[in-house]
Amino acid sequence: MFDFTNPGYEIIDAHIHPSSFHSYLEGNNYAGETPDEVFVNVLKGTGISQAAGSVAFRLGKDQTTWETLHGLNVKALEGRDRTDGFFIPGICVHPWFVKESLEEIDYMYHKENVRLIGELVAYMMNYSSYACSEMMPMWDLANQLGMVVNLHLGNLDDARIILKNFPDLKLIIAHPTASNDEYEARMRLVAQYPNAGLDISGSGPNTWGMLRRGINWAGKEKLFFGTDFPIRNPGMYVAGVLYERLTDDENAAIFAGNFKRLMGM
Repeated sequence: MFDFTNPGYEIIDAHIHPSSFHSYLEGNNYAGETPDEVFVNVLKGTGISQAAGSVAFRLGKDQTTWETLHGLNVKALEGRDRTDGFFIPGICVHPWFVKESLEEIDYMYHKENVRLIGELVAYMMNYSSYACSEMMPMWDLANQLGMVVNLHLGNLDDARIILKNFPDLKLIIAHPTASNDEYEARMRLVAQYPNAGLDISGSGPNTWGMLRRGINWAGKEKLFFGTDFPIRNPGMYVAGVLYERLTDDENAAIFAGNFKRLMGM
């Protein structure tokens, strides 16, 4: 039997959401462990040594205030501190609150050592475009600071516009999607930019040969390990990468190397 606790590679999960974790504990037997301990232990049980992401909720329009959004970012910092750095926080920004978002990026970078924005999920926070004029100052500042941005896209045009304006931006597109054509289009796009890539969470390595095709289209440097935990089972993603029988260098790049390079770890 495969030993998930010793997969042979360092593994960093670039895409999780601790905010939704507690609801997944219902009906499960984790006696004697706090929710934070279960959260960490489940991921470590698959060989994952650190995990990154945002605190995100589906907000009603009346809930979409800067106070609420800032509160999500505070929760992300608290998650980092409670797990002794196991959780790498990503922050939320919003086009309704440009001034506040820019101040938040600056503060989080300089005072809290945060290097990640997102995953941002626009439809959960009542906006539609990441490429609108209001968001451009945020991508400009993130680019200047060398921060990493993770986006759940509604359409690929947003990423095309952002990367055209900021070709050096450290941008990770979330999810290959279930469509092979869309997956190829995403990989072809990130191949054109030095710091762009795609995480394999969501409809990912459950498709046989997906990672090999992505590497052939864009190179091993463009794929990032992610699970979307707790929405998805992290063990399935670890096994999915290993079972494609990629080279050691390819596995190492996908599992942790690419994320560490982009994050400056």
